[in-house]
Amino acid sequence: MSDSSECDPSGRETSQAKLRVPASATPLVPRGELLSTVDEHVSSAPVTVVTGPAGCGKTTLLAEWARRREDRIAWLTLDEHDNRPARLRAAVRDALALNDSIPLCEPGFSSAVIAAFDDAPSSMCLVLDNVHEIRDPDALASLDLLLRQPPDRLRLVLLGRFPPQLHLARLHLEGRLREIPPQLFAFTRSETEALLAAHDLQLSEEDVDLLLRRTEGWIGGLRFAVMNLSTSGARPDELLMFEGLDQVVSRYLGDEVLGRHPQRVRDLLVATSVCDAVSADLAGELARHPSPGLVLDALERTNSFVSRLDTAPEWYRCHPVLRAHLTAELRRSRPADETSLHQTAAHWYHRHDQPAVALEHALRAGDDQLTAEVVEHAVLPEVLRSGSARLRAVFDAVPGHVLARPQVGVVAALVAMDAGDLAAADRVLAGLGGELLVLRQDRVRVLHAAALLRRGRFDAHLSEALRVMARTASGHGGADAEVAALLNRGVAALLSGDRVSAEDDLVRASVIARAERFDHAVLDCQVHLAALASASGDLQSAARQAGEAVSFAEERGWESHFVCALAYALLGVEAYLRLDDDRAVELAGAAVRALGDRPDPATGLAVSTLDAAVSFPTAGDPRAVVGRIRAQWQDVAERQVIPPVIAHIAPAVQRIALRSGDEQWATAMPDQVEAMFGPCGEMAVLRAVVHTHHSRVSQARKIVEPLLSGDLPAVAAPTVVDGWLLEAALVDRTGDQRRAHEAVSRALAAAEPVGALRPFLNAGKPIRDLLARGAGRFGKLETFATTTMTALPAASTAQADVLTSRERDLLLELPSMRTTEEIADSLFVSVNTVKTHLRGIYRKLGVNQRRDAVLAARRLGLI
Repeated sequence: MSDSSECDPSGRETSQAKLRVPASATPLVPRGELLSTVDEHVSSAPVTVVTGPAGCGKTTLLAEWARRREDRIAWLTLDEHDNRPARLRAAVRDALALNDSIPLCEPGFSSAVIAAFDDAPSSMCLVLDNVHEIRDPDALASLDLLLRQPPDRLRLVLLGRFPPQLHLARLHLEGRLREIPPQLFAFTRSETEALLAAHDLQLSEEDVDLLLRRTEGWIGGLRFAVMNLSTSGARPDELLMFEGLDQVVSRYLGDEVLGRHPQRVRDLLVATSVCDAVSADLAGELARHPSPGLVLDALERTNSFVSRLDTAPEWYRCHPVLRAHLTAELRRSRPADETSLHQTAAHWYHRHDQPAVALEHALRAGDDQLTAEVVEHAVLPEVLRSGSARLRAVFDAVPGHVLARPQVGVVAALVAMDAGDLAAADRVLAGLGGELLVLRQDRVRVLHAAALLRRGRFDAHLSEALRVMARTASGHGGADAEVAALLNRGVAALLSGDRVSAEDDLVRASVIARAERFDHAVLDCQVHLAALASASGDLQSAARQAGEAVSFAEERGWESHFVCALAYALLGVEAYLRLDDDRAVELAGAAVRALGDRPDPATGLAVSTLDAAVSFPTAGDPRAVVGRIRAQWQDVAERQVIPPVIAHIAPAVQRIALRSGDEQWATAMPDQVEAMFGPCGEMAVLRAVVHTHHSRVSQARKIVEPLLSGDLPAVAAPTVVDGWLLEAALVDRTGDQRRAHEAVSRALAAAEPVGALRPFLNAGKPIRDLLARGAGRFGKLETFATTTMTALPAASTAQADVLTSRERDLLLELPSMRTTEEIADSLFVSVNTVKTHLRGIYRKLGVNQRRDAVLAARRLGLI
């Protein structure tokens, strides 16, 4: 555009309204932090760019900033008429209060402005509002010339919905540009509450959350909502603006957001409003637009309420308020298109392996056949990959007549059980009707059997479910069906005590799941293989596998997933047995949080038992802990349990019962364990403890003897340790020190491979005394015996407390084989001094010789 006819420098024609700082007609919310940001940017760089969508509060903020500044602020509100270059230059000249000698033609205009400020006595800041209105190349060129070499005494603030087409990247690179992006204008929760208070509105926390979620902090949307709430008395979830039906909001969006775009762009936005987010490819199919990517990118760059997803920049989404308006517009202007658009979206997501979204659109389209197709072919792989979290809510909308189709119902039942909704699973399974073998498709039969097995985890019907699965070939129906069948059969076998079958199925399921990248199934297999290792007595391998499972989950953000509850419990048991109490408490807490309120009786009993054991010693109300865990142990005969966890913790639970005075439960506990596992070593030890508690020594030894002889197997390896320690304490009471030492040695031999220190602590002072008395006589187990004794607390005595520091130093030397002379030399004292300290030690410990002093010191925990 040529501006030769507009270079007349005469007359100031700029409206004074364009030169005034706008006034705010609504109560302002203090935004001190953002105002400080403007101050910092303007003072640190010659050019500041402030951008944001319509109604985000740009002008209000900068106007408040301008009124607060003491230095000179010039303001110019631009409009479309300023695309005439000479008019724009005249307006800039008038805003800066320069004289009429400034030429309105380039290149003289920019040079004259720069020269005028080079000689100015004070600095000035020029705010150009609505700079997005300037599109004319010659007009933009004048602004660009000012930006290239702005004088030191002139700061420029460009304020608009999007940056003008200037060389801003170069300024940014040179460090001469600062930006205030749109996201900084979004109201925080405290600012939203301040806005509500300014209008005398009091909302609940939930309603404030809803406002923020629906408006995403957009100030314009919040103000519309506040005005409606003030006049109508409605709740936020009742506002028509969130349904796209508020006429005032619709007119605003139509004028300020959509009105600037051609009809083809508006049609694309309306068509894509059926989706939460769209890629260029999906938008093209929905809108039949030849270049949807260019349109979406332009909308995002111009702050037209379209933004990229942070997690997937190639995807775009509309602001919720605009999307509601667009959806309402679709239903008003193109009602027949909504169903077909949802069908198009469903097919697209189905092709791109996103079944949760595909299913949602198929349901909205009311397409039963498409819904069934998505469920049958895509949902189970998604559950095996990522779990049921995204799918569960969608399934609530599947019509009953669709769920009644066997190929849909069996998958729906598996999804419901993965989400912990047994009632929904039972309804679906009941609705299928008929016997399993009547189902004709191999895939459906396999999945039906898998669903019955999964359901069997929650009651006592695993044996029947296993028989059903045995009659059904698991290798038919696809990789997803095979993994589901093998995984559920393996877990069922583990709970039923068939370790060989459990390992075979879980390993096979894991191999296939890894090959198919079914990560959720891989995690499930890892955790239950760890439980299997624990059940087989290999605690170290169990802890390693459980730790690997947790790491696998953490890499995928699943560390709080319910599947991890069992892994945390297994790790917690290992820490508990090693006397790492802090770690055990931490892991028990993680297990409780991961399990939540899921109705999983097997894992739930394991987690609650561990939690009770680790929390009892420091509980403010120990009786409450006992009551809670006792309630969990009721009717154990009707429960499936995780054998190793229960077996490892059962002795501690019995001790809790005895310490709290609940002898009735302590006495009943052996029968409860027998109901869980059948005749086993754990049952024998618990029953022997009850007899010991009542001083029935011979009965206790008789009951525990089959465990010690190997005739009665134990579920958990540490149970053998418990048995030998009980035997050691009992025979020591009879004065048979040789057999007591032999029993302690057998306990050490059983405990050393798994690092089980807890049984020795539970056995109390008699066992510590036996360890001290046997020091030096444990052979290859001497190191572990010393470690064990050191880990056990020792009771102090008055005699020990009065040992002098020199006597304590000498006491540490006594277990060595060094002579009195050698000890004196190492302590830098005379031999007579050593002999004097020795006599003091003997007297205070009540002994007469060096070996007895060592034994007494070990019993007291002094060495």
